[in-house]
Amino acid sequence: MTVIYFTDGALIDDVCIRRSLLRIPEVITELKKTGSEFVNIDLFLAMNEQSVYSLLNFHQQKHLKKVIQSALYQRWLKNKIEPDLIIKRTDYHRMDDLISVFQRLSTIDALNIVTIGPGYDDIESLLRLKLKVCTSPLKDFISADPHLNWFWKDLRTQLHLHS
Repeated sequence: MTVIYFTDGALIDDVCIRRSLLRIPEVITELKKTGSEFVNIDLFLAMNEQSVYSLLNFHQQKHLKKVIQSALYQRWLKNKIEPDLIIKRTDYHRMDDLISVFQRLSTIDALNIVTIGPGYDDIESLLRLKLKVCTSPLKDFISADPHLNWFWKDLRTQLHLHS
């Protein structure tokens, strides 16, 4: 069973992550398509400069994260693997509800969880520590993509990410 899990996108707040995401053609395409939705903000500057990103209000930052995650998902779909289930962190207001879903999923033998983050959020530790799921069914999309992992590995080590 293939599960797509959209994280909360918190790593997108990091300027180094945003700059690296600009290396992905699908992200550039989505930013160009949605740029007019952000009044008086150049999204490419917001991706490159923390001071410009900080000018975005909470809702604009949240929308930008959705745009970026949508672009990453569009790239994942090019693998021609149809997900059996899509879970979005933002759809769960209570962490207990999300934990309940993953508890049920953890009983499946052929479980493959692909995170659209970038990176992970606290679900990784939940799966490994609380639910005793080995990390092999959990894959970060960017790390798993052979055309993207070349820059992601270096970025992870620089930022000391667990993803």
